[in-house]
Amino acid sequence: MKSLKKWIILFLILIFPYIVVQIIEKSTHNILTLGYVENRTLELDTLGNIIEITDSLKVPDFNLYNQDGVQISNSDLLGSNYIVNFFFTNCPTICPTTTLNLIELQSRVAKFDIKNFKILSISVDPENDTQEVLKNYISSMDIDSSNWHFLTGSVDEIYDLVQSGFKLSVGKDSSSPGGVYHSSNITIVDSKGYIRTGLDKKKNVKYVYDGTLFSDVKLLVGEIQRLSNTNFKDNYEIYKK
Repeated sequence: MKSLKKWIILFLILIFPYIVVQIIEKSTHNILTLGYVENRTLELDTLGNIIEITDSLKVPDFNLYNQDGVQISNSDLLGSNYIVNFFFTNCPTICPTTTLNLIELQSRVAKFDIKNFKILSISVDPENDTQEVLKNYISSMDIDSSNWHFLTGSVDEIYDLVQSGFKLSVGKDSSSPGGVYHSSNITIVDSKGYIRTGLDKKKNVKYVYDGTLFSDVKLLVGEIQRLSNTNFKDNYEIYKK
C-alpha cells in the first residue's frame, strides 16, 4: 500500500504537470505558431501630419505564367494556403536540394488530405526558364504538378516581387553558381493572401523556412497542416490607427 501511495505521489509531482503542459501547448499551438508579418508605412492624416500605419503584410499583386502557359495571379490563389520559393532550373546548388525537400513536403501534406494547399516555385532566371524548360524540369525531377505551379514572367516583375514583396535577395552575378544569387527561403501565405510566420522548436518566431534544411521542411509541414485545418478568426490587421 505504501508503495502504491509512493507511485501516486511521484506521478502527481512529476508526470501529471508534464501531461498538463503538453495538453495546453497542443491546444494553443495554432495561436502561438501562426503569426503575421508587420508592415509599416508612412501616410498623411487629414491635417497633413505624417503618421505611421502598421498592419499585416500581404503578398503584392502579381501576374505570372505557369508551366502550362496558364496565367496565375495572387487573386487566383485566394482561398488556398500556399508556400512560395524562388529557384531556377540551371541552379547547381541549393535548388535541387530544395526541390527534393518540397517533393517530400508535398507527399507528407497529401497524407493529411488537405485540399486547399498549393506550392509556388518562381523562377529567378525567367529569360532562360521558358514554359518548355519548366515542363522538362518537372519531368526530370518526377514532380507531381497537380497542386504545384512553376512560374515565370518578366525579370523586372519577378525581381520586384522577390525584393519588395517577400523581402528577399536576388540578382545576377557571374561569380554565383549558375550566374544568379537568390535565397533558399520558403514563405507561408494564407488563404486571404497574408504572409504568415511560425515558430521554431525553441518558440522563436520564424519568418521563413530554409528549403535546404529538411528539419525546417518538417516544421513547415506542421504549420501547413495547422493553417489548413484550423478556422482562424484572427484580426488580420495587427494594429492600425
